[in-house]
Amino acid sequence: MSSKIETPFPRLSGNKEKTGKVYVMFKIVVYALALFGVMAFIVVLTLAGALKQDSWRTMVPEVPEKAVLTVDFDNMSFSEQRSYDLWAELSGSRPMSFYDLTAALDTAIGDERVKALAVNLGSTDLGLAQIQNLRRLINEFRQAGKKTYLYSSGFGEMGGGTAEYYLASVFDEIVLMSGSEIGITGVNIEVPFLRRLLDRVGIEPEFYARKEYKSAMAFLTDRGFSKTYRQEMSRLGGNIYRQIVSEIAGSRGLDESRVKKLVDAAPLTSNEGLENNLITKEGYKPELIEAVVKEYDGELFDIESYRMAVSDKSAKKAPKIAYMVIEGDIVEGESSINPVDGTINAGAETMVAQLDEINQDDDVDALILRINSPGGSYTAAKEIWFALKQLKENRKIPVVVSMGDYAASGGYFIALAGDYIIAEPATVTGSIGVLGGKLVLDGLWQKLGVSFGTVSFGKNAGILSPNRKFSAQEKKVFNRSLDNIYHDFTQKTAEARGLSAEETDKAARGRVWIGKEAVKLKLVDALGGIKEAVCKAAELSGIAEGKKPVHVVYYPGEKSLQEKISELLSGRPRIFVNKAVKDFGFDGEEVNMLLRMQYETALPPFRVNM
Repeated sequence: MSSKIETPFPRLSGNKEKTGKVYVMFKIVVYALALFGVMAFIVVLTLAGALKQDSWRTMVPEVPEKAVLTVDFDNMSFSEQRSYDLWAELSGSRPMSFYDLTAALDTAIGDERVKALAVNLGSTDLGLAQIQNLRRLINEFRQAGKKTYLYSSGFGEMGGGTAEYYLASVFDEIVLMSGSEIGITGVNIEVPFLRRLLDRVGIEPEFYARKEYKSAMAFLTDRGFSKTYRQEMSRLGGNIYRQIVSEIAGSRGLDESRVKKLVDAAPLTSNEGLENNLITKEGYKPELIEAVVKEYDGELFDIESYRMAVSDKSAKKAPKIAYMVIEGDIVEGESSINPVDGTINAGAETMVAQLDEINQDDDVDALILRINSPGGSYTAAKEIWFALKQLKENRKIPVVVSMGDYAASGGYFIALAGDYIIAEPATVTGSIGVLGGKLVLDGLWQKLGVSFGTVSFGKNAGILSPNRKFSAQEKKVFNRSLDNIYHDFTQKTAEARGLSAEETDKAARGRVWIGKEAVKLKLVDALGGIKEAVCKAAELSGIAEGKKPVHVVYYPGEKSLQEKISELLSGRPRIFVNKAVKDFGFDGEEVNMLLRMQYETALPPFRVNM
């Protein structure tokens, strides 16, 4: 009796030998076309890039003698991290980072050719700390005798325009489209709780934290706010709300009580905004632009063109200050950007390599470390912290930390290596604590009819297994490890910030603070933004003593076209599943959250709606 091996895929009908040859020839042709297509693509990119680079050098625009500088927040995004995008390289449009925006605006304040600033703003993805940084720069424009104008087609619809109006309120002239709304409805914080979902699918979260305010995993372990968690979020939201109300009132010449009443009555019509001095007039953008150009007999000049025009090559001879960004969740390995949703991870390997590059540059006199991160892996954060300490020891240069919207938990741990820490009043920081654990999938496997057989050698060999809960011995070991990490975090905080044990305990325990509170707790040295960080770096390095101009160098530097092409071709594509577990009703993003298993020093997931 002959044995027969069945293939899981049906064969094509017809002559087997002929079919096989045709299939092989077909594959050869397809691969050949693909290879030549890739090669042709590379040639086209290289030629186009070379031509674009030549044109980039020769087509730098000149600033008009009477320039009205324009910024369109509705159609521009300003990430903390520069994007060296290949497609932007070929199109000639290079996205501006937030540093680029603030540097250009700061230059324009002292540029006699820039007569006024005109902004379009209806919606923006700017963070609250970024907005506070921009408000100061707009105020400096006004103090320099330059008028500022803003047009909006509406600040939110039925709400959601609080952040946008907060930025707009500092302008001299605010023109709102007739019939639109001012959605200054206040501050709302939302926290997702997934425990009921996990119970439904048979997943049991087993997490432990140090200390009681470290609530990053409450969204998995709890079904709603605990008393301490609600207190923390209420304090955070209340402080943000009071800051916004106070500064809007100051900018518009109103009493704070009046602003609160307007918030409670919002969304407001454009006419109500005019009656209450929230705006200066109703109108349309073409009317405002025509009036501004006529008033100054000027010419509109966009912020991107201005940035290119004022890039002074002679500044490269000036003392050099390195500017490096740590943005997104802090992870081990290399940094990455999710091409689907734009999520950024700051990889320890990438950050350490950049610090090593700065370390080898003898011309660097100081480092500004811009941190915009809610935290992440404790191990990764400590790697970056240690690399910063080595840089300071080897080069004897000052490190100034500038905090963005978030610099908390692991982000704050990295900041401890700095000589001076600057935060915005609304920067979310602190969260000095640690947590860890795992999601136990035993119940899920039972629902799916899956079982596991195990063989272990060593009492704690299966401690990381998601297929069962911690044993009593493993729980003891795991919590001892958390205690060690918390002790290390708090000890380094006390040493770096000169705090007593009592002061450290008050500031730690996982509590979250805004910048204004952090200064009082000595976690932060001063309030301010990027400009203040540059000035402090110049002061600490001794550059400011000679009143010399400085050359701020962004890290990482721009890659060559060839490096971008190589990165494009060698990059491993990431797969995103919209419905990973369809039967149980949760999507790929939620699955990624459920698979986390490491010691985390991170903020809890929450969304501030304004």
